[in-house]
Amino acid sequence: MKYKIFTICLIGISMLFTGCDFLDVVPDNTVEVGSLFENRDKALNALSTCYRYMPNYEKIHESMSLAGDEWLGRLDSDYANNRGINRGIKLMRGLNNSNDPILNYWAGGGGANSLYEGIRVCNIFLQNIEDVPDLTPREKKDWIAQVKILKAYYHYYLTRLYGPIVIADENLEPYSSVEDVRQERQSIDSCFNYVVGLIDEVLTEGDLSISRDASFLGQVDQQIAKAIKAEVLLTRASPLFNGNSEFYSNFKGINGELLFPMQYDESKWKDALDAITEAIEIAEANGKKLYEYKGTPKFWDVDNFATSEIIQYAYNERFSIVEPWNDEVIWGYSGLDYEGQGGFAHATNMRSVADPTQAGYAWQWLGADYRMVERFYSKNGVPIEDDITYEYDGRLEITTVPNDTYHKGYMQDGEKTIKLHLNREPRFYAWLAVDRSIWRTHDIANDVKMRYNEFPGGRGAHHTTDFYWTGVGVKKLVHPESGTGHWARVVKYPYPIFRLSDLYLMYAEAYNELNGPGQPAYDALNKIRRRAGLPDIEDVWSDPSIVRNVGKHTTKEGLRDIIHTERSIELSFEGKRYFDVTRWKEAGRYFNSPVKGWNTTGVDPEQFYILMTLQNRVWQTPRDYLMPIPLWDLNRNPNLVQNPGW
Repeated sequence: MKYKIFTICLIGISMLFTGCDFLDVVPDNTVEVGSLFENRDKALNALSTCYRYMPNYEKIHESMSLAGDEWLGRLDSDYANNRGINRGIKLMRGLNNSNDPILNYWAGGGGANSLYEGIRVCNIFLQNIEDVPDLTPREKKDWIAQVKILKAYYHYYLTRLYGPIVIADENLEPYSSVEDVRQERQSIDSCFNYVVGLIDEVLTEGDLSISRDASFLGQVDQQIAKAIKAEVLLTRASPLFNGNSEFYSNFKGINGELLFPMQYDESKWKDALDAITEAIEIAEANGKKLYEYKGTPKFWDVDNFATSEIIQYAYNERFSIVEPWNDEVIWGYSGLDYEGQGGFAHATNMRSVADPTQAGYAWQWLGADYRMVERFYSKNGVPIEDDITYEYDGRLEITTVPNDTYHKGYMQDGEKTIKLHLNREPRFYAWLAVDRSIWRTHDIANDVKMRYNEFPGGRGAHHTTDFYWTGVGVKKLVHPESGTGHWARVVKYPYPIFRLSDLYLMYAEAYNELNGPGQPAYDALNKIRRRAGLPDIEDVWSDPSIVRNVGKHTTKEGLRDIIHTERSIELSFEGKRYFDVTRWKEAGRYFNSPVKGWNTTGVDPEQFYILMTLQNRVWQTPRDYLMPIPLWDLNRNPNLVQNPGW
């Protein structure tokens, strides 16, 4: 696979601020800073450095991507002693603190870069870019617009993690007074308004390129800017931030002012819907569309492709994620560490059949929580507990994989499995690796066997720690041609930040919250469902021969539940789940329940298919909805107030 990315560099500007927090003033070193803008090439490096502070979505130890209720990592002694480095999972175990915060995006540390440092670097860029002599006027305007959008995005990312933040529109100077340095947190509405205002400034001025050619994929363009604005306004309208008197009626600033609005404002959903509509329109106008596989399957899949009922839909879903810069990707994170280990592409990949003892670049220890196995739909496109044709009460019973066209190519004919693994939707088979399924990786179709001493799964001589701890693997983030043993065999692709399907789901949610159920919301959902081979919402939920709760889609509450489930499936394992559940104020419902999985020491179906609690999770409401402000910053700035519960 050949594709170009916008490289994220480490250069002089970032070194000027190593170890700083947002209270630090700009160093009195204008000659050194100015030298970074002497010509176009140096200015391009400075632009790259502004991108360096993007949250590292693809690194499992250094991102929020493992936060939520989808994943489980190793359970070895380090994790038992709370020293593990899966920081997202540590958050879900209630191990965060204000003295040494996990994933400290506020000040840096705990596996994360300081986004305030990134904002200061953006401000430095904006202060100096006008002095570059050999930039064309068009380039200069475009680069300035890009950095303003990055600056807005960093403020937004901080806001959804910490709530009310300090707005850093300009850098402090060496001669700034103590009063100027000791800045206060702004109200949550002020934070969102600042972010949206900065994005609108760029979009109104028209200085940002509409799209990027192949040499600069990953750089911000108008499509990305509008997608960011859509998500920002969707988040602002959501229950956590929109009139949340339940959690924050006593959350006040240093002068006693309320930092959260106490009254629900329906107009915020109107703003969100308008922004999402604009984001979809510009994306579709520039050729974005839901991905459909148009390639030629491998020789070992030609027959399956022609006869299996689900394989073409499963190919659509698999490659919609891993096909680099495909037409569905609006913004991808391209700051990948090609030679290092620690990304999803090999932490979830299975080892090679040819050399199962070789762990390099295929650790296969990051597995899916059992709840994900139940979360995907039945083949009728509804939750398995709502499908009256699905044997829900008997879902854990052991059975034999049937020799039929539906399961052909994705389950091993004649093998023993459980009923839960059969008659599921195509995304289930495309994205999950369950016992006795088939996984296309290492450029072959592999029979997945997860029991003790089997390949690639359970514990045994070759897999003392590197095995799928829940007995469930995740195919979604692994390219089918990805290999092991060397970094060059791992097929890299831009980790999706925004896909078109995400925008369609945003649209359905905002429409329903503003207007209640209606055809525009159904149409947005149906686009995604049809690509997955599922019936339309209004058809299946009106069919008494399939669903228990007939007409669920016709009430706002019912359609809301359907939309939330659609998001949790379509965007599963993409780092969206944590932020969705928190903005919906549903973390107490989902994040307190333990992680479960199969008995990976079981040697036969009867022993393996015993559902076990593997790890307890802890969520304190309302404390854990917002990350703690570092104690060090609070001690230095008496005008800051801590988030509730910390």
